[in-house]
Amino acid sequence: MGCQNDSKKSEGNPKVKQSKVHTAKSDPFQKLIDSSKSTDEIYVTDDITVGEKGDVKPGIYDIEVTGGSGNIFGTRKSEDGPHINFLAGTVGNDINYASKIRLILFDGDTLQLENISKVKFNAVAKEVEPSNELGQGEFIVGRDIKEGTYKLSTNVNLDPQFNNLGWDVTIEDLDSNTSKSQEYNPGNTDVVVKLKKNQVLSINYTGYDESTKTDDAKLIFTEYK
Repeated sequence: MGCQNDSKKSEGNPKVKQSKVHTAKSDPFQKLIDSSKSTDEIYVTDDITVGEKGDVKPGIYDIEVTGGSGNIFGTRKSEDGPHINFLAGTVGNDINYASKIRLILFDGDTLQLENISKVKFNAVAKEVEPSNELGQGEFIVGRDIKEGTYKLSTNVNLDPQFNNLGWDVTIEDLDSNTSKSQEYNPGNTDVVVKLKKNQVLSINYTGYDESTKTDDAKLIFTEYK
């Protein structure tokens, strides 16, 4: 039963300013981190389903291609999730595709793999050291990289003959269901991005550098003030 306000008793008493109580927002990715579970090698005979009774449990993974080379597409159960579209292949593949891609997989998602015959899902460690050099895949701001404002660069040679080939970056804010896309390539090398905690960075490398293995290609984030 609620208490009634006694206005007579309150008359003449000093008014106390009520402060708002701020509760710490829980980590929206903690459940995924806890539920991640590595798999054995999986033969790709159909779409790969994500769920407690699916092919792989919801979680954060480095998907490793152990057979074939081709496309990794994804269909999210929720439209809020980042778009999945990567190229990958076995280690040493002739096309120099990456052999591992970081993916954040939610319950109900599905993966469609084209010309890829075998994969493994390697669960990412529960605790990771933030880095300012990231490869291809989906990364969490505040976990994989600290929030902040950064200028972009890379450790690979970008061919000026192909102005539009390089790095594609999408910053997804799952809370507000908004996103911002940015490119870093020979035609656009002066780029600064602002990252906020719990945003998801989706990073895709479309360039080609014979001197660097794509698994070693990194997008570099240098603090900018």
